Amino acid sequence: MLASMLGAALLAVAPAAVQAQTPAAQTAQDGAVYFAGEPEGIGDPNPYYENGVYSIFYLKNEGRHPWWMSQTSDLSTWSKPIEAVKVGEQGSPDVWTGSGSVIADPAGGYRLFYTGHDPNGAPMEVTMVARAASLAGPWAKDPKATFAGKPTYDQRDFRDPFVFWNPQAKAYWMVLASRQKFDAVIALYTSPDLVKWTAAAPLYSERSPLNLEVPDLFSEGDDWFIVFSDQREEYRLVRYLTAPKSDGKYEYGRLNGLDGRAFYAGRTAGSGRERLLFGWVAHKELHKDSRDLVWGGDLVAHAIRRAGPGVLAVSLPDAVAGQFSTERAKISLTQTLIGPADQALLAKADITVKPGDRFGVSFDAGKGGKSVLELDTAKGEAAFLYRGQGANAPRVAFPRTADGRYVVDLVIDPKRGLGVLYINRFRALSFRYYGVDKSDLALFADGGFSQLAGSVMVRAARKQGSGGSPP
Repeated sequence: MLASMLGAALLAVAPAAVQAQTPAAQTAQDGAVYFAGEPEGIGDPNPYYENGVYSIFYLKNEGRHPWWMSQTSDLSTWSKPIEAVKVGEQGSPDVWTGSGSVIADPAGGYRLFYTGHDPNGAPMEVTMVARAASLAGPWAKDPKATFAGKPTYDQRDFRDPFVFWNPQAKAYWMVLASRQKFDAVIALYTSPDLVKWTAAAPLYSERSPLNLEVPDLFSEGDDWFIVFSDQREEYRLVRYLTAPKSDGKYEYGRLNGLDGRAFYAGRTAGSGRERLLFGWVAHKELHKDSRDLVWGGDLVAHAIRRAGPGVLAVSLPDAVAGQFSTERAKISLTQTLIGPADQALLAKADITVKPGDRFGVSFDAGKGGKSVLELDTAKGEAAFLYRGQGANAPRVAFPRTADGRYVVDLVIDPKRGLGVLYINRFRALSFRYYGVDKSDLALFADGGFSQLAGSVMVRAARKQGSGGSPP
């Protein structure tokens, strides 16, 4: 996705596994919970998992969005970012680069499929390929592998190729965000060898003026899921579709928004035991809390899993929770304070309120009033309201409980100026708040709590001279 034109991507699954290779250098996190390798943030993350290592290819949030890459095995220690794919010269089909995916080539090495975007080109967007012997590169472009969507799909909107081996179809599949006249579609191409691609009918189509960006397709249990980012302002969420077979019929899943509008361009990667959804939490204009969200932000990962027939859920990843090992305070009916967010923290609480009541977390930032995370159990909706401002606020729907009991996990990263709230291990609400490091946090409930128990966790104090090792 190119700043509201191109979409994010990546996950790859291939029949053959190749040993991941990791750069030796390591970035300094400087107390941040989430990836700190790009101070100005990143564009769309393109994750690839292999042998315990997540290689996160991403669009660098500068220039014409070249591809860069960093690796981690624990979501805490990251390798020094390296450039993977440079943008092309003016007049080339990839004068801008957009999202795509990486896959292990059964013949050896790796293939990186990505979007080439030339605003003056016809076609404007094409799928392109780079190849390398290792994930760390060097990556060499293969111009002969470039192809456009015509005549089956649109020449202007044809982006975010996601490639994987489909054992059900016994072929490689590529899904893309594209259009057919007035419909936004999840386009499909098939291949026996990662070289020759044949257009097929779209997996899903919907009447829409904007697109279903960065599609990701995977199976879990007896279901197949398409995760995508909705470009429409009124639905600007990472959403999902589900079907019993890889070729459909796909329909929206239950409470299909996985996170709020601050989290975008989510794609997944992982092993058979764990899958993570990587996206970016948007920055705001001029890095001011009162301004609107913009393209690009900070990398955040959710654990994602099948939570029942045709249902996806997101929750706090174990690797993030594991960063917090020291209890700073207890939470109880007589102790509702979470305390200052002057350091990274994880607040965990088991809460019971009267069904239909509103509860949440207040941020007393001093001047200008309070900002709040509120969970409205009458509406079944959570929102982050900066100083009470409801317009364009991040919101997500969650299932209401009959007994008013909710389990929440709240991660605050003051270095990155953001937070993530998880509700009943089912939905997430990510939010941007640069002023969170100056805030004192407390739980509230309009009608009071019937039950309340939990803890506030922080990181253990680091010994002088200690540090992690790269993956």
